[in-house]
Parts: sequence; C-alpha cells; structure tokens
Amino acid sequence: MAAIDLSTPIDLPADPAELARCLADAKWRLSHLYKIMVKDPANEQDEGTIINFKPNRAQLRFLLRLWYRNIILKARQLGFTTLICICWLDHALFNKDQRCGVIAHDRDSAGIIFRDKIQFAYDNLPPTLKTMMPTTERNAQEIRFANNSSIRVATSMRSGTIHRLLVSEYGKICAQYPLKAREVQTGSLPAVPQTGIAVIESTAEGQDGDFYKKTMQAIAMQEKGQPLGVKDWRMHFFGWYQDENYRIDPRGVLITREMDEYFNEVEVQIGQRLDARQRAWYAATFMG
Repeated sequence: MAAIDLSTPIDLPADPAELARCLADAKWRLSHLYKIMVKDPANEQDEGTIINFKPNRAQLRFLLRLWYRNIILKARQLGFTTLICICWLDHALFNKDQRCGVIAHDRDSAGIIFRDKIQFAYDNLPPTLKTMMPTTERNAQEIRFANNSSIRVATSMRSGTIHRLLVSEYGKICAQYPLKAREVQTGSLPAVPQTGIAVIESTAEGQDGDFYKKTMQAIAMQEKGQPLGVKDWRMHFFGWYQDENYRIDPRGVLITREMDEYFNEVEVQIGQRLDARQRAWYAATFMG
C-alpha cells in the first residue's frame, strides 16, 4: 500500500521580495518548505503518511537550545533524526561550500535515512526551488548541490571537514560496534570544526562506552551550571511523555495498580500529569 498523502501543496510567496525574505529565514524554511513521511508510533503496520514538516514541541525546544556540541538522550523515537536531517539538508541548500553528514549504526539504516528523510525531502521541494538549487552529483548515499555543498549518510566519516554532523543511535554503536564507535570518537567527531555543529542522539544502551561517558560529562556540566565552551557537550533529555503522538484510546487497555503507582511516581519526577491516553499508550506499548 502506498503512503497516504495528507500534506498540502507548498505554495511559495509570489512576490519576489517576499519570497527572498522568507527564504532568508531558516525558521520559516523549516516550517514551510519540506515534506516528510511519518508513521503512527502505536501501529507497527502503518506504512507511512506524507505530511508537511513543522517542528513539534520537543524539536523546537531542542532548536532553541542548540549548541556547538549536543547530546540528545531520548526515551523513545521523537523525530530527532528527521529534524536534524531536514536541518542539515536546509543548511546545505542555503549555504555554499558546506559538508553535512549523518552516521548510522549500520548500512541498512544509513540507506533508509538517506532515502526516506533526505532524498525524499529534496525530491518533494517546490519545483521552483529545485530549479534554483539543482543537484550536480547524486548516488545512494550523497547529494551534492550546485553551490558545492553536500549531504551524505554513511556508517563512518573521517576525511575532510564536516560542518554539520549527526551520529544516530550512538549508544547502540558503542554497545554493539566498539571498533566503529572508536572510529567515530577519533575520526568523525574531530572532523567537525569548532564553529561547526555536532549532534549525538540515542536511547540509553547500558552504562559503558563513549556515549555513556559523554552523557555523564554533559549531565555533570549541566548540574554545575557552568558556561559551556565550544567543545563542551550540551545535554538534551526528552522523555516519551513529551511527544503528543504517544496517546491512544484508553478503552480496553488494562492499567494495573502497579502501573498506576509507576505513573504517579513519574508525574512527581517530571512535574506534570500523565493523562489516561498517555498511560494507555505506555501500557500497550511496553506492557501489552
């Protein structure tokens, strides 16, 4: 079954001056130019829905706190890989001579990220923009544009300067592929200049490895409240309860006394209420 298209046509301002003003604004571009495919997190059979991309609450919070070096510790998939791929694509399209990269934990994941997040977003740009920003080289893992900027997805990056780098699921890389993690630590991350931006994002994968070490260092810096240097890692934590999509109809979902006690404890820790639809989603997802 083909993906359902719930997106609306992307209409660019007709006035040239207004179009120039909008395209000069990165915030406007991120909320108006790109299409993405999303899946229902509660439905494993969902083949995807096409929508117009607009950063959600958690993603906006991350963008507001973006630093030169960033660690995202997430409890569940909250769309950060999609967000950062769109940001990197946008940066490459609107800035010349830039190298943007994404490191995935295996080749299959790299191919999916490139095809479904980066290539899809570029191919679905308004035709006017693709005419203004054509590609000069394109293969299964990289797109190079006429402004000499490029974006690539691979399992390793060592050569040259990388102005924007995302390491996806670094906790998994450290836990399952220690040699690859070492290569990321000694080769890929040092390739990002001080003025560049590096993002590491992952769910937790035990208490060992470079991801755990960097996370603990970032948490310690945050707790001390000290100003960060350009090479210090900023901590970003996002729990499952921060995604508005993680809700289902509570009818028919069993919530035991032990589950209720757990949810009550979480409410105290996070300082917010978990409604019945959130509790039902968690119970069906993790305890069903």
